[in-house]
Amino acid sequence: MEEFLVRYGAAAVVLGAMLEGDLSIVMAGVVAHLGYLTLATALEAAWLGAFIGDSLWYALGRARADAIRRTGVYRRAAPLIGRLVTRLGDHEIVLARFVYGTRIASMFYWGVHRLPFARFALLDLIGCFLSVLVLGLLGFGLSESAMTVFGRVQRAERWIMMAVLVGAAVILGVRALGRRVARAR
Repeated sequence: MEEFLVRYGAAAVVLGAMLEGDLSIVMAGVVAHLGYLTLATALEAAWLGAFIGDSLWYALGRARADAIRRTGVYRRAAPLIGRLVTRLGDHEIVLARFVYGTRIASMFYWGVHRLPFARFALLDLIGCFLSVLVLGLLGFGLSESAMTVFGRVQRAERWIMMAVLVGAAVILGVRALGRRVARAR
């Protein structure tokens, strides 16, 4: 991740914040501390990437609302987000960036529930700004410690990614086999 951020600079930070999020933002702070980017550039790029990524999840939720409502994952995640929404209203969008595991589900939720994009964008820009500020400055301030920890995380990420890919292949294979069996009946 560090090499990618160093080689491609702000564009890598935007892409990393869009796709992965937290780790990329912390690493952007580390790369800024190492002098490859200015801190301002790293934080701005991370803010833009986080917002674009969230907006894409929102748009996907909005475009595919009916199909998403029928999925088991949505039926399991919607009540959790619904409880947060009951307490916080649409301000939950800001909090979702800080509650592990709710960010993407939250963006889908608001797309599915057709929150006007202007309102979504305003709240998400605030949430992205706050999370980028906290995580980017954390990476900047703790860069030496972060480099040691993320070296270990990168090794674990490779194994986790392989497990996810193998798991996805197994699930897709089982689904395909189930469809063939269903058609055969």
